[in-house]
Amino acid sequence: MTLSRALLLLGLGLLAGCSKQGDVITQAGEGRSLTEADIDRDPLALLPGGAVALSYLDAKQMFASRFGEKLVAIATQQVPLPASAGFEPRRDLEKTYAGFYSMTGADVAGVAVGKFDKAKIEAAADGTQKTALGLPVTKSSYAGRTLYTAGNVGFTVLTSRTALFGNDVGIRRALDRIKEGRAKRQLPQWMEKLLSTPNAPLVLGADLTSNPVPDAARSQLPFLDGVQTIALLGNFQDPGLNLAGTLSYGEEESAQRGAENVVKLRGTLEGVAPFMALLGIPQPVRKLEAKAKEQEVSFVAGVDGEAVGVLLDKARDFLAIAKPPAAGGS
Repeated sequence: MTLSRALLLLGLGLLAGCSKQGDVITQAGEGRSLTEADIDRDPLALLPGGAVALSYLDAKQMFASRFGEKLVAIATQQVPLPASAGFEPRRDLEKTYAGFYSMTGADVAGVAVGKFDKAKIEAAADGTQKTALGLPVTKSSYAGRTLYTAGNVGFTVLTSRTALFGNDVGIRRALDRIKEGRAKRQLPQWMEKLLSTPNAPLVLGADLTSNPVPDAARSQLPFLDGVQTIALLGNFQDPGLNLAGTLSYGEEESAQRGAENVVKLRGTLEGVAPFMALLGIPQPVRKLEAKAKEQEVSFVAGVDGEAVGVLLDKARDFLAIAKPPAAGGS
């Protein structure tokens, strides 16, 4: 399972290479299951430690963006719930935090904050109703919680305000921490600082020092070669999607090459613009600038909202075509 989350012209002077983890205890005494108040108090404490990357998303602002309707359609299509569960992403989802635990696998654990009707969800996930993709919802139990899975996506409702989502491994790791009363924040200090940035509805941070970017990704996006840490902030203002970020490298030479490769990316996109136009996709990049300083590269980008909307339409069609076959199907 891959989770792609979008892209700000917010200044960024974070990410100075500090990667030592500092734990902030946020739960009740070790050894006793967390209460609902404990769970709702700090969503980040529910995520297992050791994440390669961590994201934050203000869902309300995202759904209100120029391409929000497209995202609502995809979210409704992908959520592992039948329509009878009464969950509407635009109305009920407020924000999400997600931890990614491998650059090559699908280990993901996330926390969704919003409104969740546990009774309606349990009644809907009875094994006979299907999601928007036609997949049955499988109901199981783990660590005293009920898990709902459709395809390769699962979730469990913890309280009327908090739910876990991700793949099976990620969810079970989080549930173990909750049951055993050992949920605590396990974030590097630079990540804590990144997440505390005001007015940033989109945040992504990654520490790749022990889990490098796969060769395939580096070949497609050369600026990722040698990247050690990534800090990214985003918003959904005009022209649709904006980001500002910092990439850190191990050497100044690598940072200089990284900045050059970021800028070259725009030229590559402009080169395929005629082909994209044939598919009805406008040139997406309105602005892309990068500058190297010592071992870091700072960059800003502006992405056209209309182009994002068209790409999301294509993605929705692809996801519908690529859905797993139903059990017993040919």
